[in-house]
Amino acid sequence: MRVLDTETLQLMQVFEDITGAQVRDCIIDRENNLLVFLVFPGNIGLAIGKGGTNIKIAEKMLKRNIKVYEYSEDPVRFIKNLIPQARRIEIKDKKVIVYVPPKDRGRVVGKEGRNIKIIRELVRRNCNGIEEVEIR
Repeated sequence: MRVLDTETLQLMQVFEDITGAQVRDCIIDRENNLLVFLVFPGNIGLAIGKGGTNIKIAEKMLKRNIKVYEYSEDPVRFIKNLIPQARRIEIKDKKVIVYVPPKDRGRVVGKEGRNIKIIRELVRRNCNGIEEVEIR
């Protein structure tokens, strides 16, 4: 379940106004000066803009780095959108196991686990019943 505070809702509105993309969720990573937006299906192109112009404008206005992912109601498609390097995705009970080639694991997990932390949070908040993401 997602509970969005006023600051998050305001950031989502500003991003929507800049890009024209509809935002489903937003994570604020203050530690890394990063905003992560989850846009509705079909909105990723709007969010990014031609040549990345919308992202660049949003980053300047919001004075933060921005990452954008596309939501899907299909949990496997959603995980694939979050982790394009995934070769196989298994969902068992409340857990997702994502198989990634060894050479890509570091990029997926990120420095000090930053990327996987955000991925886990997006999955927990947007995939009913899934509570854990494991990378193998």
